[in-house]
Amino acid sequence: MKYFRIAPFIIIPLILLSCLNLRSCPDEISGKFICKNNPSAENYLLLNIDGTFEHYYKEEDIVLTQNGTWKRSNDGYCKLEFSEWNNYNEKGTDFEEFGNGLFWVNGKYLDMSPDGDSSSSFEKAKN
Repeated sequence: MKYFRIAPFIIIPLILLSCLNLRSCPDEISGKFICKNNPSAENYLLLNIDGTFEHYYKEEDIVLTQNGTWKRSNDGYCKLEFSEWNNYNEKGTDFEEFGNGLFWVNGKYLDMSPDGDSSSSFEKAKN
């Protein structure tokens, strides 16, 4: 019976914590981010401080580039919104064209999915 009195004091804080965004959101997000899902390709995202980006993909004789703008989302979550986004994780011109793109920021990673576990995640390059 004693456990039933203590349980609400444990369960309620856990429920409240699960509603918080606990991602590590750095103040400075600009720089070079590398996608390492394909070892035979060079795939990086360059985020400039002025809010522009360059996405570069090269595999064998195929070179794909994309330019656009990005900004931090103002909805309270740590994510970036892109004006245009192409997912260059397919060989050749069979890439996915998303239009507006969205990346969740988690420390040194940019993820296409909010769970932080995507094969197309980008990791901040070491300077």
